[in-house]
Amino acid sequence: MANCRLSIVIPVYKDQKNLDRILTELSANPPGDTWEVIVVDDGSPTPLELTPSTPDHFKLYRNETRNGAASARNTGVNQAQGEFIILLSVFLKIPKDYVTQSSNFIETHTFDIAQHLLTKEAGLVADHFQAFLVDQRGRTSNVGLDPPVKNTQFGAAIFKKAIFTEVDGFDENMNHYGGHELDLAYRLDQKGYSTRIIIEGLPLERVKLETHENVRTRLQEYGRIGLPALLKKHPELKNTILPYTTLWLVLKLLGLPKLIENRLARHVEQDWELPNKKYRLYLHLIVRNAWDAR
Repeated sequence: MANCRLSIVIPVYKDQKNLDRILTELSANPPGDTWEVIVVDDGSPTPLELTPSTPDHFKLYRNETRNGAASARNTGVNQAQGEFIILLSVFLKIPKDYVTQSSNFIETHTFDIAQHLLTKEAGLVADHFQAFLVDQRGRTSNVGLDPPVKNTQFGAAIFKKAIFTEVDGFDENMNHYGGHELDLAYRLDQKGYSTRIIIEGLPLERVKLETHENVRTRLQEYGRIGLPALLKKHPELKNTILPYTTLWLVLKLLGLPKLIENRLARHVEQDWELPNKKYRLYLHLIVRNAWDAR
């Protein structure tokens, strides 16, 4: 595709149903030789397939073993021919004019990384914790102030392929949950690619929500494995990601961090509506307590 401007990369593991749905939605966009779709099957036990009606500019690549999100995303970007990359989660609902709107956005904005705001699909029931999680995704924020690290959700993001390849993409050694996105965001910042903007007017809907149990399990994995790998690579980030060391040690001696985490967990399980600050505190405590217990 000599004229390819835009490559949409979708990593998938063991989810033929949602893959069929999102490809059908993308197929409803106007055809042309300026965009393509790259699907990466990350070692699903039963290989994923494209349907016979799938357009020719939709391609499927497969990792024979499950290597994790970093590897699957790298495979997709490496195969992409577009100048711009859109990384999408398979759990997103795509409007029929998505490609046109995304192309217009690229032509009219200056950015290094652009992120979609995410909402939930109409009619999809969410508890208060799930509503908080959806509301937080796709937003840019600084994680600490010194050094600055812009937290970037790459599950719904647009960027130039050239800046991705310049920093060698995601670190595939970080093949556990968490770490690889923050690592890439930090390396991009260090190279001067720090302009993050929100794509206004084109929110994407999630068709599947995270359960509290899954979120807690994955954040505990991040605290035990992903975060240590990140800080081994970038030790200068430790005080940024794990601030207030002295205060934390005092609180630990009093047994408060785990006590507060468990209390907040009970509130989430009982579907209490908590202030956003308490939800953020809860997520931080899950990670930090797992870090301490590793």
